Formats: sequence, structure tokens, C-alpha cells
Amino acid sequence: MASSEAITNKLLLTEFQKGNKKAFKKLFEQFWESMFINAKSLVLDEDIAKDIVQEIWLNLWLKKDNLVIKNFEAYIFKSVNNGCFKYLRDNLKTQHLQVIDSLELVSESDAENKHNLDQTQFIIEKSLTELPPRCQQIFRLSRLEAASNEEIAQRLGISKRSVENQMSLALKSIRQNIRLAQSSLTSLFIFCTIL
Repeated sequence: MASSEAITNKLLLTEFQKGNKKAFKKLFEQFWESMFINAKSLVLDEDIAKDIVQEIWLNLWLKKDNLVIKNFEAYIFKSVNNGCFKYLRDNLKTQHLQVIDSLELVSESDAENKHNLDQTQFIIEKSLTELPPRCQQIFRLSRLEAASNEEIAQRLGISKRSVENQMSLALKSIRQNIRLAQSSLTSLFIFCTIL
């Protein structure tokens, strides 16, 4: 046997669907607060939760003649969930777009700088492979491990002057290769613009 509350709700629903404003008001008073609490727990915003619940009640009144509702309580809480999920879906898209817009996208100059850095690193590595092994080792200790000339000399058992000479040789080779690469690019650019 159905509870008296369920019977009362069914009678109120029947009367409401006939246009009885008092029945509608009674249903509203009975369910509005629990609908609001449910909506607020989903959207985490009091004003938005109120708007969602209000819209549900407005639609109930406007569509009362065409509604087929067997369980009013289940119907309105499903409406709350659907309204909240619709709101979250629509606004998450907007928030995602705002986040994307706020991200500083890589500019052309940033991409060009990255390319130039990669190219320079490639030239340095290529230059190092052309050097004698001891010269490569000294350069890597100095530039990659940030060891001082004295530390390198002690570690390798050579004089500080030898370290300085090897570094000078490595840097000279790297500079020459960078200049050569730049002049090749300039020549290529001029050649392409002539065509």
C-alpha cells in the first residue's frame, strides 16, 4: 500500500496538471528546498542552483498539460540532475575555451628562437666531434659541468695553461662552424630570393 504522502503528491500532481495554482504551490513548497540543496551540491554555486531549480518549476508550469509523470519526486530530481549536468557541460566548454585563450601560445619568434637554439646546439656537438678526445673532454667539463680551469687541470692531471689552450681551440672551432653555417644560410636565403 502506498504511503499517504505519495497519495497526496499524486493528488497534488493531478490537480496541478489541471491548472490548480494552489496544488502547484503546495508541490513547490514541499520540494523546492531539497531540489535546491541537490542542485547546489552539484554546481557548487547558490545562485546558479536557484536558477536551475526555478527554471525547472517554470517549465513544469508551462508544460503541465503535456507532462506524463508517474513519480513526481523522481521526475523533479532527475530534472535537477539533468539541469545541473547541462549547466556544467555548457559552462565547462566556456571555461576550457577561456583557459585556452589565456594560454600564451608560442609565437613565431619563440619557435624561431627554439629552432636557432637547436641548430646552434647541433653545430656545437658536430664541432666537438671534430676535436681531439682530450679537447672534447675539457670543453664538456668546462661548459656542461661548469668546472673551473683549475678543477679541470687537477682532475685531468694537466696544467691550467693546457686547459686554457684546449678551451681556446674548442671555442675557435665552434665559432668557425657557426659562422660557416650562418654564411651558408645567408647564401641559401639570397639564392632563394633571386629565384
